[in-house]
Amino acid sequence: METNYTWKTRFFSHNYEILQSDNQVGEIRNKAFTRTTEGELNGRRFLFEMKGFFRQQTKIIDLKDNSVMFDVNIGSWRSKASFNYNGKDYTWQYDNFWNTKFSINSENGPVIKYQTYNFGGDIVSYINDEVLILTGLLIKNYFRQRAATAAAAS
Repeated sequence: METNYTWKTRFFSHNYEILQSDNQVGEIRNKAFTRTTEGELNGRRFLFEMKGFFRQQTKIIDLKDNSVMFDVNIGSWRSKASFNYNGKDYTWQYDNFWNTKFSINSENGPVIKYQTYNFGGDIVSYINDEVLILTGLLIKNYFRQRAATAAAAS
């Protein structure tokens, strides 16, 4: 089953609105001065806790019962991430040179594809899993923040 979403953000914002048929169905909100982010999609709420500096690790917590669902390992020098969720291995990666397309993949190929535009983009999900959809945007936001920090330091 294929599900389509769009997302949008504002200039200098790390928050996202997620829409389906022009109706807001979710969001990602970064908490100021913390390394945590809250995400919600279709009524399911999650907390993303970031730890580490060179080797970034993010815990994904289901806010319904505060259980840790899985950890995402984000590479320090490469633009890739990996995680094991429900016994399956997944990777997050950019799919083109301009970093405007990215995806979450299993051993069988893409499960969610993303495409970015100026301040938004499209999501095509081949599985019905809110946490995976939000995780893909969270990882993209992490790499966007890292690139902005590197540019500001130059």
